[in-house]
Amino acid sequence: MEILKFLESGEHLPDRMRDFHDQKNLFKSMHYLFQDAESEDKVPNWRDGHVYVIDWFLWFMASRGYTLQKCRKKGVEFLDWPDLNEILKEESGGTESDEYQKES
Repeated sequence: MEILKFLESGEHLPDRMRDFHDQKNLFKSMHYLFQDAESEDKVPNWRDGHVYVIDWFLWFMASRGYTLQKCRKKGVEFLDWPDLNEILKEESGGTESDEYQKES
């Protein structure tokens, strides 16, 4: 398979990151979860992070033969994949209205 076709297909991304809307949800969730961190004022917004990681970093690495994959290390309790909709439902007692939901 030609490298450009491989990259454009999104096959270098994990299944859960191949859809644009799933990517957006992940980056919004990550940004939301770290909004109160000490370094919050130094980090990029979720859109800039999304574009840099997906469109630049992972594309660059995949073009050199590296892909992102889930770690298979035994005995480590990894955190669940964040879902902004679920996070906001839990925090608001069942409603989903929030600034993060409204942003496109």
